[in-house]
Amino acid sequence: MKNYVKGLLCWVILLGLLTISPSCKKNKDQVPNVAVDEYINLNLPDYINLNAINNWVYYNYAGNKGIIIIRTSPTEFNAYERTCTYDPSVSSAYVKGIPNDIFCVDSTCGSKFSLIDGSVITGPASVPLLKYRTQLLSNNFLHIYN
Repeated sequence: MKNYVKGLLCWVILLGLLTISPSCKKNKDQVPNVAVDEYINLNLPDYINLNAINNWVYYNYAGNKGIIIIRTSPTEFNAYERTCTYDPSVSSAYVKGIPNDIFCVDSTCGSKFSLIDGSVITGPASVPLLKYRTQLLSNNFLHIYN
């Protein structure tokens, strides 16, 4: 009976370790969380491209590796972290907008993302871009925050 209990206990411990160990694995796709609370004057020359729908600009003063902003309608904007979600720890892993397009591509792994919803178009990334909240204010300022 003692051997049976010992054997059963060993199996329970082994199964417990097997189910716990995958959850302890480092999430390679996790973009570090940083506080973002920015107000952008859309009347400034740096942001003039945002006057047209589906145009985008870089905002390099916030986020981990900067933010890419796209206007999706007369009153709505999307703002995404430029850090690629495939391997955010790589210093050169950030997305660059494709000129005259609504997509961006990571400069290191080649993952392609949509600027409309942040989704992955082609991998190796499997996680969408980190999206920040946006609010267009009445004085033509854009508030970007998380």
